[in-house]
Amino acid sequence: MESKTTSAERWKAFRSRVPERGAVDSQSLGGGLPLRSKVRPLRVLLKAILLFVAANVIFALVKPPLGRITLYNSMIPGRLRFPYEEKASFYTVGYSVPINEDFDAMFGSHVISRRKASNEFRLILLGDSATWGFGLAADEMLSEQINRLDIQTCDGRVVRAYNLAYPFSYLTRDLLLLDKAMEYRPDLVFWLISLSTLEPKATETNFIAPHWRRYGQLSDAYELKLTHFSPPIQEPAFWDRTIIGQRKHLKNIALTQTFGVLWAGTGIDNHESLRPEPDLPSPDVEDSLDYEGRLPEESSDLFDSLLMDVLVTAYDVAGDVPVILVNEPIFVAEGRNHLIRYNGFYPRWVYDEYREFMVEWTDEHDHKLLDYWNAIPPEDFADAYFHRRVSGEKHFAELLAREIKELACP
Repeated sequence: MESKTTSAERWKAFRSRVPERGAVDSQSLGGGLPLRSKVRPLRVLLKAILLFVAANVIFALVKPPLGRITLYNSMIPGRLRFPYEEKASFYTVGYSVPINEDFDAMFGSHVISRRKASNEFRLILLGDSATWGFGLAADEMLSEQINRLDIQTCDGRVVRAYNLAYPFSYLTRDLLLLDKAMEYRPDLVFWLISLSTLEPKATETNFIAPHWRRYGQLSDAYELKLTHFSPPIQEPAFWDRTIIGQRKHLKNIALTQTFGVLWAGTGIDNHESLRPEPDLPSPDVEDSLDYEGRLPEESSDLFDSLLMDVLVTAYDVAGDVPVILVNEPIFVAEGRNHLIRYNGFYPRWVYDEYREFMVEWTDEHDHKLLDYWNAIPPEDFADAYFHRRVSGEKHFAELLAREIKELACP
């Protein structure tokens, strides 16, 4: 007869079969996972570094079009003009951040990226800060004033104006914007220009450089030889295309989407529109013939330097879509020294020569020029240069409406 095993003996036998703590492996548990594994911080850190490096390399090689990912025109309404704020300190006040390094993000946030309606006649406006609507709310600017007039074409289509202007007078930048805008099937282009628009500026480099591929394609196709960029426009270094190199760009994309919700709720898209309307500009101007360091005897060098080949290229890019040059209104002083200068920016000699030059050039190349340089009275301007008040936008829209009707009904 077998003797009974005591509890102490059974415990001793069990202990002899179970390994000490820390010695349990997958075999001892029938192939399962270990109860505990030892964390190796150095190995984890090395893996994290390798993954981060790999992510940056892949990002630089693939160049994912993140700007095309957008909430606008689906979950939130598209913006009426391109996002812009001059300083980061105002981003959260005006619910806007400049995203000019990414055309996909710019156009994706804009109302123009909606599907074109079958009864729509699409008019796009190119230009500088005056056309963009500096100091005005989004619903006060020129394009929206045109839309309020309910212009219709002879075949019953409704004219819808889209503001594709952007602050600063850069002609080559406007050419790139026009090239991109052709994807959205415009029917007519109004390009608001001034003498300053046609001048080469090294500062334009900052806008063109991120679009080196588009610029290069246009430059090669139309033999553009522009030398005013500093440094020359070229493909960015590999490092600049990584996540680290693109961190500002990625941040701006995220902010543009985030601020879109606030734009949708408030209609605010720039802090300048929140300021009170400024006082009327002074009717007096300084007694000076100087124009950006030039005097009347140096006018030939100035006009020889104008970027007229960029304009020629723009007509080719637009193809069958009419491009109408509009000499934008300027403030015309009527007080002291008004016989010397039109305003704080243009002395009379240079602006008169510019207007004569443009009439001759457009006649020679068989292009249409609408000259509204003095069509807006001084009290409709917000400053002594180009920027207009709401009254000026309404006045200008009414003047352009007549031209739009004629051009839309050939």
